[in-house]
Amino acid sequence: MKRSFKRAALLLALLGLMWVLAGCGMDGTVEDLFTLPRIPDEYTGLNQQIEALLADGYEYAPPTVGLNIQAVQMEDLNGDDVQEAIIFFRKSSDAKPLKILVFEKTGETYGLLCTVESSGNSIDSVYYEDLTGDGRKELVVGWKISSTVQTVAVYNIGREAIPLMSSSYTRFVVQDLNSYDPPALFVMRSDSDGTPLAEVYTWQTNILAVAYRCGLSSTMADLARGSVVKGTLVGAKPAVFITGVTDSSNAVTDILTWENSGAVVNLTMDETTGKSRLIQPYCQLIPQDVNDDGVTEVPFPDWWNNGNDALTTWQQFNRIGWSHKVAQTYHCRSGGWYFQLPERWWDRVTVETAEIMAGENQVTLYLDGEEALALYTITSENRESRASMGDRFILWRQPGTIYAAELYSAAARYGMDVQQVNDCFHMMVSAWLPSSD
Repeated sequence: MKRSFKRAALLLALLGLMWVLAGCGMDGTVEDLFTLPRIPDEYTGLNQQIEALLADGYEYAPPTVGLNIQAVQMEDLNGDDVQEAIIFFRKSSDAKPLKILVFEKTGETYGLLCTVESSGNSIDSVYYEDLTGDGRKELVVGWKISSTVQTVAVYNIGREAIPLMSSSYTRFVVQDLNSYDPPALFVMRSDSDGTPLAEVYTWQTNILAVAYRCGLSSTMADLARGSVVKGTLVGAKPAVFITGVTDSSNAVTDILTWENSGAVVNLTMDETTGKSRLIQPYCQLIPQDVNDDGVTEVPFPDWWNNGNDALTTWQQFNRIGWSHKVAQTYHCRSGGWYFQLPERWWDRVTVETAEIMAGENQVTLYLDGEEALALYTITSENRESRASMGDRFILWRQPGTIYAAELYSAAARYGMDVQQVNDCFHMMVSAWLPSSD
């Protein structure tokens, strides 16, 4: 049964791939819609090779986190506009059970180009990045060797997989330093003395090696609970935002960026304490571009909060570490949404939450002490009627849930209308960890 399911899943994946490659065309007769499409010969051959591997004891072992978590991935590694097939397996009986097989298209078929192997339990994450600047993408892999050991390695993919570097890590991310060099690999780990640091690997005269080291504020245990985000400072300057979460539930954020004098620096590090100045209560929010202006903001939960539901101020940073406030939101993580406050409302809003009835939660925003806006998360069976009763209006529908709102007179006096409420209301999107792209 498992083998049949795997075959069906692979066939569906390949059919979906063919649909994309064909441009999702809809021309043809009605009968064509009920005719199973013919898989091109090159994918038939690839499917047969995969079937043979599965019959030989291989099983799928896709990466567990990050953006690339499919068992079969298509990527143009050598820059020739033809995608290679990268397939993730485990063969438990082998000394190195984790295997990444790279197939290249030769003529009308796909043939095995090379295999990357490792010992360990699973593949943590994988990325395809041109770290050497030659127009070809290297394979960046996080191997989970055991529950306490992880190794990141970079491979040049050709007739064989040539390792360019390997290091223990807690988190890693690939980020640009400037506009004229290949991107760099930031590896967060502890050194032999237990000191937390970020090692920055760059391409240097045919070798991928550590070019810079920066001290970090967070222990690796704290960082494992936090996040690493590649982002942007004011002025479109690339940066890496590294946040650890302490046992006392504080978020401590370091911001690393390239300095024009020729070094990677920690903008937020206090030289006296050796720790970042950016310390605030943790409420499960990570640095992100919350106002869609192309710059990454750091969240600062306000004094009032209800667990992880909180009014939050968002600040941007420039290349010398100065910050300014650009947004304020109410994030309702328990309901999966957030509301971006109009600038005229900043620092004037308080919040009250209540469960009106089973399956209906209300968040009321007060403006200078007056009721301004109510936001509802409704999951009850009569949610359609509850979402539209009285002066309520619907903001968003999801399977099993309706989000609605109701305006009060205080909001209207400040120009808030139904359209603006809709514009300010957003559903939250989960970010894959450990690294966020």
